[in-house]
Amino acid sequence: MHNGEMPSTSGGAKEPTSADIELAERLLVEWDEGSGTSKSRIEVREWGDATAHGRRFDRFIRRTIGKPTNRPSRQTDRIGDLEGQLRRHGITPHGTGREVWEDQLQHARSACLAAVRVWNDPTATFRTGTFALLIVAAWNSLAIAFIQKRGGEWRKQDDKGNVVNAKGVEQASPTLELVGGAFPDNAHHGLRENVQDWVELRNGVAHRHLPVLDTAVIPLAQATLLNFENSVAAEFGDDWTLVDQLSVPLQLSGFRDPGVLSSLKRLQAALPVDVQAILARASEASPELLADPTYMLRVAFIPSVPASGRRPDAVAYFVKPGEVADELGEALEKYVVLPKVARPPRPNRGAKEVVKAVQERIPWRFTLNQHAALGRTEKVRPGPGAKDMSATNLKFCEYVPAAKLYLYNQEWIDRVVEILSSAEGYGESIGQPPKPKSVG
Repeated sequence: MHNGEMPSTSGGAKEPTSADIELAERLLVEWDEGSGTSKSRIEVREWGDATAHGRRFDRFIRRTIGKPTNRPSRQTDRIGDLEGQLRRHGITPHGTGREVWEDQLQHARSACLAAVRVWNDPTATFRTGTFALLIVAAWNSLAIAFIQKRGGEWRKQDDKGNVVNAKGVEQASPTLELVGGAFPDNAHHGLRENVQDWVELRNGVAHRHLPVLDTAVIPLAQATLLNFENSVAAEFGDDWTLVDQLSVPLQLSGFRDPGVLSSLKRLQAALPVDVQAILARASEASPELLADPTYMLRVAFIPSVPASGRRPDAVAYFVKPGEVADELGEALEKYVVLPKVARPPRPNRGAKEVVKAVQERIPWRFTLNQHAALGRTEKVRPGPGAKDMSATNLKFCEYVPAAKLYLYNQEWIDRVVEILSSAEGYGESIGQPPKPKSVG
């Protein structure tokens, strides 16, 4: 029986000994996330304590090796999820604080949603101009939120380093400076160039009616929306993204004129010279920038003949490069293509279900701990303490932030069975010889 002393990091208390650590690791394996020996039985055997009901086990494991073994209640998770929903709607739950960046993030999301609503409105007559105004406002607020969250300076300063005020209101730095500060490295070069195009379009078309421009800027519009969504997810988490409020990113219209493919250049030529200059940046950009999907996404306008045989529409398709006929090569060099990722059905099985399903198909004992380790070895899910818990292989697994758990699909079960069906495969993947199910 263990002496029952609890290691602690408080002043004057004992640090965990090597024996404590060895015992904690052994007991954690024996408990097996609830599938093995119960916490209460371990407490009685190791410490002669029949009154702790698992709490002593939890404290010992947590203080010795830093691993939590008690899970928040389902009610706690639901409360956290509901608080997150309130925050996304600009409501601060009673008794909680508000992060300094939340207001700007809310402004950014609202402006972006308004921009998409205008773009998708079939009655809009000032589509590109309004979209440009709103999407630049969205990027402006998002960049401020990024900088505030990281503790940086977003306010405009004079030559002496004092914050500039106008009628008592602190002034923000120009949008492009803010975006450069929020997305500074080379990985965001395409994103910055995309926002610069929208700033210039906002300045150039704010007071002019140029409907021809709508077709020409589809590549820039689709790229900027996906950039916005990906940036929000990366910095603030999936709970703040717009995906639940959008059925499609942008509506792409067909054109009732097969000559639009050949006449597109003539239509663009009718635009004012300064607007043509903005669009010309793409044709003059480097191959590296043109290949960057955060700058613009390639789209092919392909004539689609209806069953009636009547005049075809020129429909915008998202096509993967290399998967089209050679004769479309020239078109794909000039327009933007969004590769649409095909995903299998979403995972819906918890780890315990996976372990049970695998156990039924292999002759060896297979535990939850072994399953978690195999998932990390196969790079299906991240390891403990990972910065991004959602960095999973979506072919097999998906992380659910609200429930803080991983879900798997049938393909993963089949893959695990394939790996563990033989003793050799089991030993190589698990790192120890397999134990028949009959052995405890």
